[in-house]
Amino acid sequence: MMSPGRRTLEDRVTFWLKVVILGVLVWLILARLVAYVSALSFVAIIAVGGLFVSYLFYPIVRRLNERLPLWASIAIVYLGAALAIAGALWYVLPVVLNQLHGFLASLPQYENASRRVLDDRRLPFWRMPQSVRIYVEALPATIGTYVEEHTTALVGSLISMLLSALALAALFVAIPVVSIYMLAEAETIKRFLLGVLPARGRERAKKVLTDLDEVVGGFVRGQLVVAVSVGLMTTLLLLALRVPFALLIGVWAGLIDVVPYLGAFAGAIPAIAIALISDGLTSALLVTLGFTVINQIEGHLLAPRIVSRTVRVTPLVVVFAVLIGGELFGLAGMFVAVPVAGVLRVIIENVRPPETLTNAEVEPALTKLPQPEVDPTATTTAASL
Repeated sequence: MMSPGRRTLEDRVTFWLKVVILGVLVWLILARLVAYVSALSFVAIIAVGGLFVSYLFYPIVRRLNERLPLWASIAIVYLGAALAIAGALWYVLPVVLNQLHGFLASLPQYENASRRVLDDRRLPFWRMPQSVRIYVEALPATIGTYVEEHTTALVGSLISMLLSALALAALFVAIPVVSIYMLAEAETIKRFLLGVLPARGRERAKKVLTDLDEVVGGFVRGQLVVAVSVGLMTTLLLLALRVPFALLIGVWAGLIDVVPYLGAFAGAIPAIAIALISDGLTSALLVTLGFTVINQIEGHLLAPRIVSRTVRVTPLVVVFAVLIGGELFGLAGMFVAVPVAGVLRVIIENVRPPETLTNAEVEPALTKLPQPEVDPTATTTAASL
């Protein structure tokens, strides 16, 4: 007869073997899905774009739908959005394109100015090893050539894309149309999904769908608000400090901020460099201080209150999700990485809800409060005795 201790050991080995096999299967399925999505990238862009646009407008449509038919609510919202976008492009796009042209034309001047800055013997730069100085001295020409070549290539690829009838249809017709159909058929899809489930599982399924709506919708709307806020703060900061190309850098910072935490840093690098070359070290330090404040406002005020409270994933998960998304799908993958992480969190929590453990049960080695002040009966180390 097998002893209880040996049986327990075999049960544990069997359990972890199942976990490993399940992990391998999940990895194989994800790899196959990535391959399929890559093969259907055009369709995937339309589907994901339509989903995000529909989530963006869903709260307004729902509010109007309390008094108006669904078709009228959708028509009002999309017509208003089209007019707002057209008005913004009418006033902002010419200025941005003019500043972009001026920036490209000024690259040789900035390269020469940066060389003059580096020639200042008072800089700590001249106390560096010779090999480092040679590398830094070559940076202005290298960066100028890189920016000029890649910006020209980017503009050329954008023009080619806009001239493509298929891409034009995807950007200006297919995505809005798909999002309209998603809104119009949302309840039909929900009714179908619940209808194919057994009655005992419908309540949990409705909770999962509600949580998924909250995660994806909260991220899309919240990240848009954060991105616009970062772009606006960046533009106002650079205008106040009289840094050239303020609107261009602000638009760039806002656009890239759709990927969490990148906007302020992406705007800071060119802004600090231009301020240093144009107006000297004092201006560059003021720009650095301003971007530090913007980054703190985004990281500690805007993002936690607007995005994190709905997606509910930790900053460490956000970092790895963005890295994995970028590795698999590039910039688009970095954008969708956080809501995907939130979706996985919802699924895991509903399949196996985590237990709430006290500090006495966890015995944390690191605590938010000083350890003698932590309440052992609380479920967070931020709670005091």
